[in-house]
Amino acid sequence: MDFFEHQAAARRKTKLLIFYFLCAVILIVVALNFALWGLFNVSGFTTNNEGQGIPLSQWFKESWFYYITFGSIALIILGSLYRWISLADGGKAVARMVNGREILPDTNDLLERRLLNVVEEMSIASGTSVPTVYVMDQEDAINAFVAGIESADTVMVVTRGALEQLTRQELQGVVAHEFSHIFNADMKINVRLISILAGILILGQAGYFMMRAFRYGGTTRSSKESGGAVVAVLLIGLSVYAIGSIGLFFGRLIKAAISRQREFLADASAIQYARDNEGLAGAFIKIQRQSSLLNNSHAEETSHMCIAEPIKLSFNSLATHPPIEKRLSAIMPRWRQFKDQKDQEAERKAEQKIREMERHQEKAKAGAEDKGFDIGGLADTVGKPTTMHMHAAGELLMALPAIITDAAHGHHSSSHAMHLVFALLLSDHGQVDESSLKAIEAVYGAESSERILELASHITKDQRQLRLAILDLAMPSLRRLSKAERQQFFGLLRKLIHQDSHVSRFEYVLYCLIHKNLVGSGQQSQKSITRFSKVESELQLLLSTVIHASGQTQETKEEVFQQVFDGFSANQVKLLDEKFDAEAFHQALSKLRRLSPMLKKPLLNGLEEAIEQDGVVKHQEIELLRAIAECLDCPIPPIIDSAQKKAADLANS
Repeated sequence: MDFFEHQAAARRKTKLLIFYFLCAVILIVVALNFALWGLFNVSGFTTNNEGQGIPLSQWFKESWFYYITFGSIALIILGSLYRWISLADGGKAVARMVNGREILPDTNDLLERRLLNVVEEMSIASGTSVPTVYVMDQEDAINAFVAGIESADTVMVVTRGALEQLTRQELQGVVAHEFSHIFNADMKINVRLISILAGILILGQAGYFMMRAFRYGGTTRSSKESGGAVVAVLLIGLSVYAIGSIGLFFGRLIKAAISRQREFLADASAIQYARDNEGLAGAFIKIQRQSSLLNNSHAEETSHMCIAEPIKLSFNSLATHPPIEKRLSAIMPRWRQFKDQKDQEAERKAEQKIREMERHQEKAKAGAEDKGFDIGGLADTVGKPTTMHMHAAGELLMALPAIITDAAHGHHSSSHAMHLVFALLLSDHGQVDESSLKAIEAVYGAESSERILELASHITKDQRQLRLAILDLAMPSLRRLSKAERQQFFGLLRKLIHQDSHVSRFEYVLYCLIHKNLVGSGQQSQKSITRFSKVESELQLLLSTVIHASGQTQETKEEVFQQVFDGFSANQVKLLDEKFDAEAFHQALSKLRRLSPMLKKPLLNGLEEAIEQDGVVKHQEIELLRAIAECLDCPIPPIIDSAQKKAADLANS
């Protein structure tokens, strides 16, 4: 199953989740009515005209039946709705819920810095923006999870125990596991699952409070008039509390049904991404020896999101995760022998590999004369970064000047990340635009303008392949901007882009990626498009834009366009004019985003074919392709150039 099949399966699981929820609500309501009918009859609280208990068939005509049925349904819906609203911010809301602390990009904590480096490498290797990283400082156990509704609010949460007890290699295995949940579209389901189950779990809480009310207030009432009400409250409280336990059972059952197999899949995907089973296996062994149990009050709600079981269960059949032993056997059949190896050996091996890669990088740079790029099998790499991509990401990070990485990480101020974005924008023109500098100076002052000019001087023509990596690194710092700072930032960015009355392809790419990762897509859930015939005009515009970015002759462009477009439609459609219309292009992408996952794969294959027709893949084509893939929610790993490929091959030899 590839990335696109996982996306399609995730949509089916969302529908299945709703079905499970409805079944659970029906069963809970039925059980609650049955329990209260029995308790009321036993206590004599409800009788017919003859002083006898009410038969079950008659219960459905009683007012109590309607009170209990509609009251419990309303309580469940309100509980789910409340949690749904409270988690509107997606991943950040979940991180705050579990008392996570954001790890700032310029942190001086070595353990936190190591984690950020691993996350950055995986992000660049997979073609996704760097998620905001949080740490649960009060948790000594080893655990982690990712949360988010879309890329703009994606977070990764790691316990302090994981930071302190895992080696870099083991941490890389955990991060790879969590990234697989991002690629497999598990994040959105996980966040929604918290909201849906909140309504079911609230019944138990309601019963608890009703019994507390009876305990502290019910005993003071002695009149006959109030005695019946007290008994009713007690009976209802006991029943609701009992049914709440049943709700908890159903909730755990739903989570187990949704998440258990996905954990096996995430484990396997992590091994595929990192090409190393020792890291994840080592992490699981340490979890087995120590603990993954969380003390957080929301551990129950987030249990299905964690890499390992965070709560203690009486019945393993209700666990959201398979047993550690089974997961170890799946990824490393001889894990018991591996268990005896020293963690220090793995650490030394990882450090040695980094040093070898650095040496091979220098050799490759010295001997490489061409700068060709290889994008073969692009669609197959979506959500599946390889060892080669990890090496490429490491090379990109090492190739960045210190002044660039410091600015991206927001040393001393998040404004430095903004400076970096403006420097990236200025780098597209080849020479410094004085009017742009004056506009920047008018908003942020002369010192900021000079800083931006200095940063732009380090982003040369020979480093165009680094621009998207630089932007990815800056994203966490940009997310820390306040609402007012963000509005001012976007306002100036739009002004600089539009001041020449023309939006270039790179300007669009830059703005598109920043806006999607800071603001989100802004699109509500809409019905999927299942046929290319419904988006022919959008395909025409998209394909024309990509082909024009190649710089081929007009005749060649027309031939390539017709050849590729024939794969989508039998209609005769012509290549559009070369002029780039950013607004029309964005509207087309917004509609194509609604394509079903299984149609996005041939679309990416078609774009790959169009780009590779002339045998030369240029930087502007790569950048445009990255923006397209990002808007389609199909993150692509970095495109490998010949020098990087040679270095990776040498490092693996």
